Amino acid sequence: MLSNRPMALADLDDTLFQTARKMPEGTLRHPATYDVDGQPNGYMSAVQKSLFEWLLSSTDVVPVTARSVEAFSRVKLPFTQGAVCSHGGVILGPDRKLDEAWQSHMRVVLADFQSRLPGLSEETLAIGKELGISLRGWVVEEEGLRNYVVTKHNESNDEVLKTVLAEVQRRGLLEGMHIHANSNNLAFLPVGLSKQAAVQELLRRDREVNGVRPVLGFGDSITDLGFMSECHMWATPSRSQLAKLVGDTLND
Repeated sequence: MLSNRPMALADLDDTLFQTARKMPEGTLRHPATYDVDGQPNGYMSAVQKSLFEWLLSSTDVVPVTARSVEAFSRVKLPFTQGAVCSHGGVILGPDRKLDEAWQSHMRVVLADFQSRLPGLSEETLAIGKELGISLRGWVVEEEGLRNYVVTKHNESNDEVLKTVLAEVQRRGLLEGMHIHANSNNLAFLPVGLSKQAAVQELLRRDREVNGVRPVLGFGDSITDLGFMSECHMWATPSRSQLAKLVGDTLND
């Protein structure tokens, strides 16, 4: 459908909302996402809520998230323009159905990784056990297609995932893959799977319908820079991983 409004491409977790542990004590919390038991587990601050409502009123907002389709379904925010899920492995239409053309493309891209990803997940969890670090992890699948490996810790310090990552790399387990690491989230993604690749396709299609229109990008992770670089302008939360990288670079 023809639109003359700007498009906003927005990461979700730690950009539009976050878990309670990442919010200052006493902050007013607006539930945004829920766990599998229907309990709130992600919240907007008043500022995030105001920003989101402003974006909805003035732009066409498209979430660009690492969340699987199932996890995205538990985000209870009124998105109407479709979404990019699973680190770019899935494009959803406005009706939230999988885009079959993109799914067919990803089946080709990910074909050589289908048997490898479960073993990589198991080896990562075993490494954690060897190191005395409690981990949980799984392979994210969409419609029977394995997309990527995600690992989280059950400790109190996100730094333990850096130790796990270093050992996985030392053992040479990540050939042909790239890494997303931020907070309690360590993901191993096959080359060819990325938010950027999905956004490139999304924007190509949008230009065919709407021509060139302003595109704004919002994200918190260093790996979000890929899709944000496809936008005309981008922004990041002031205490994000990406903001820290910029600050550290300026202070060097």
